[in-house]
Amino acid sequence: MRSRRRPRPGAEDLPCEPSAAKRGRVAAAATSASSPWSSMPGDLVERIAERVLAGDPVDYVRLRASCRHWRASTADPRGRGVSDARFHPRQWMMLPEGHGLYPGHPRLRGRVRFFNRATGAFVGVHLPLFADHAALDCPDGLLLLQRDADTAVRLLNPFTGDIVELPPLSSLLRQARLGDDDSLRYYRRVCAAVSVAPMTGTVTVLLSLESCCRFAHACATDRSWTFATWSLKSVSRALGFNGSLYMVYNGGTRTILRIDPPPPPLNEDGDGSSSSPVLPQPQTIATLPANLMILPQLVDCDDEILVVGSTDISRSHLVVLRLADLLQQGRHVVPLKTIGDHCLFLGTRSLAVSSNGLPSIAGNAIVLCSTIPDRLQQYNLGDDTLSPACDGDIARTPPPSPHSIVHHLVTCCYRYFWNKGLIYCTGTEPKWKTKRKERFGA
Repeated sequence: MRSRRRPRPGAEDLPCEPSAAKRGRVAAAATSASSPWSSMPGDLVERIAERVLAGDPVDYVRLRASCRHWRASTADPRGRGVSDARFHPRQWMMLPEGHGLYPGHPRLRGRVRFFNRATGAFVGVHLPLFADHAALDCPDGLLLLQRDADTAVRLLNPFTGDIVELPPLSSLLRQARLGDDDSLRYYRRVCAAVSVAPMTGTVTVLLSLESCCRFAHACATDRSWTFATWSLKSVSRALGFNGSLYMVYNGGTRTILRIDPPPPPLNEDGDGSSSSPVLPQPQTIATLPANLMILPQLVDCDDEILVVGSTDISRSHLVVLRLADLLQQGRHVVPLKTIGDHCLFLGTRSLAVSSNGLPSIAGNAIVLCSTIPDRLQQYNLGDDTLSPACDGDIARTPPPSPHSIVHHLVTCCYRYFWNKGLIYCTGTEPKWKTKRKERFGA
């Protein structure tokens, strides 16, 4: 007799487009109850919807599903989920399942889970396109995908189903004069930043190609990705933030660099052309005090960039600065004593989550994902102490199942584990279990 599994608590399925039958049932129920909410003036509904959208686009989708009147009084996100930055689900991120259950695994039946970094909410979304796509990055809560058949890059809003088509990664081979498809592995490990032109809605994507220290960009009207005419060395991992790439230059003087997207291409008629302008040179925007920290790393926390570093190589004392304070020339920079209820995760990437919706996560803390020596360590900013972040040895063997939420969040800091359905472990070699040739290097 087949067993029936109950749905996991706290996770709901959110289809990209509610069915017509479901919308009809909701509308009928609202009408039969004669709820005063359904008779609210349209302009008031619109103002409420704007405030909800500013907080979370997923809540906005739920608001529009409440009744037919509310749906008619608010802007439909479908068709604008990528080209309108208001609908970018910035606080959401794809959750790695573990156990090798990569997105698109037959056992998942097309279902992918996401979590909200601010509230701790979990949502399941039906995304069957993962059967022939691989995830490369998650900028602004969007999914940067590669199609297996032709290496075409696609930018997906998982909650509206909208997709922006971008050129194939293979176009970079022609510019680099590399004819071997195996060289694509150097271009599949990326950090992306997404910008949207306010007037035209043109979407531009910047890529930091981490394996070869080069940068490229493209917009939806381009036929190929365009390499930057310059390259950078001695820089940290990039951070995508508000459409630009930020990184730390570790030269003689440590500075913070910003790479802005090029202006949207225009032709004589003022429309987007088929060729992109040159990517601007990096700008030095701040200098890090030499006596304050080493090993700096950038973190996007609550819509601002934090700089986290250590006073020594052993990371016995951590220092947190606001980039906004560094930008004010001549001001004495004072390290932060608290980051509130946030917890920062530092690996090859960085992640900030709120402890309010995740009781097992401590606030005002920093989780050091690198092993010291073989366990996850948690640094408390309040009393400058280190303690184990969770149970389990992550150096020699994967953590025992069921995994804690800490293990899932640490995995999000290592994209080459995150997109394969694996839980991060330094003793595990992350390999694709399917389509290895098409996804090698991602």
